[in-house]
Amino acid sequence: MLDERCRRALEETAEFLSSLGHQVVWRDPGYRGIGNQISVLYMRGVADDARALAHPERVSRHIRQLARLGALYPNAAVRRAKALIPKYAARINAVFDDCDVLLTPTIGEPPVPVSKWSSNRGFWTLAGMTRRTGYTPAWNYLGNPAAAVPAGFTEDGLPLSVQLVGRPDDEETLLSLAAQIEAERPWADRRPPVS
Repeated sequence: MLDERCRRALEETAEFLSSLGHQVVWRDPGYRGIGNQISVLYMRGVADDARALAHPERVSRHIRQLARLGALYPNAAVRRAKALIPKYAARINAVFDDCDVLLTPTIGEPPVPVSKWSSNRGFWTLAGMTRRTGYTPAWNYLGNPAAAVPAGFTEDGLPLSVQLVGRPDDEETLLSLAAQIEAERPWADRRPPVS
């Protein structure tokens, strides 16, 4: 589910790119099922990293809980998730047959206070955060270059962004477009309020 403010940032950026002379068409990359493989690698990664820490006692309660959950994924699930990358890449990267760069939301909802889930258990923190990170992990999994670029602010002054995703190994096009956006809509001097 996409928050209306994030949807508006996406649509306004698409209109802005069109005003710069870019041809903008709507496409669905067809993520179907990729999240299952990402979850295996993410959760098992939390467990493996926590296990490798020099001082595991310093890890927060949330991370300890997530590490216990992640440890439940067997090595076979990790191998399978990695083995499926070429299959998902072939299907999802087909979107680049019609376009040079994909514009997606970066997050599903605007930022939340740091302490939002501090009283929740690790699983509920993970469930709450999933809505916020749902658009970036697929590209990390596939290895495509991606960049989050500023796309305005909420009414409360919280920053919004959109994600530019490039073809595999095409950082040049991605960086060129990000530079063009920044040149036309400078963002270095715009900062959200800090409380």
